[in-house]
Amino acid sequence: MKNDIITRYMWWFNQFEVEPKSVFKFCEDASFSESEFYLEFSDLRSVKESVLVHLWSISVESLNQEEFYLSAEPHEKMLSAMYAFVETLKANRSYLIQAYGSWQNPTDSFHGMRAWREEFLSYSSGIGLTGMDLKIDVLKDKTDMINHNTLFANAAFVFHFWLKDRSKGFEQTDACIEKLFTLSFELLQSNTLGKAIDFGKFLFQNR
Repeated sequence: MKNDIITRYMWWFNQFEVEPKSVFKFCEDASFSESEFYLEFSDLRSVKESVLVHLWSISVESLNQEEFYLSAEPHEKMLSAMYAFVETLKANRSYLIQAYGSWQNPTDSFHGMRAWREEFLSYSSGIGLTGMDLKIDVLKDKTDMINHNTLFANAAFVFHFWLKDRSKGFEQTDACIEKLFTLSFELLQSNTLGKAIDFGKFLFQNR
């Protein structure tokens, strides 16, 4: 039922180019009862916030059926997930342009970010990605969180880039994924930030 509600919400947005005005009108049109709706969502905003989670889950679930993905290294899984996510986005571009076309700055907040972020962080932690050790006592317990949030910032940037991409077949978005995530993996694995912090501490202690 949850996925049916999300799919119908996206259809409504495409059809009328505006969000439903009430849960009642939405359910009446979709032939859902309000009680069925409220079993899954608290309001229409929570439906919108679940769309990117839904599309991300579809992408990952499709990869989990592929033998090459199951045996891939963690960074390869992440890249595969991003490419699959963009393919899923393409199939729903009309809705996404309507819903997020006014999103001008990739650092701005927008509906769907928090829920998608939680889903993404759960995924990136689950595939065993490891990264830099910041070597700062107060941050040691937060190292993984910083690493995974950095990757999510990349994913959000790619989504924003794709919304504005007008290249044939969205070739520029594919290039963006490769360059952005490859660079991030290299920085995390080389512990570049940790080395910079160590050097900063050295300069401070010997100023």
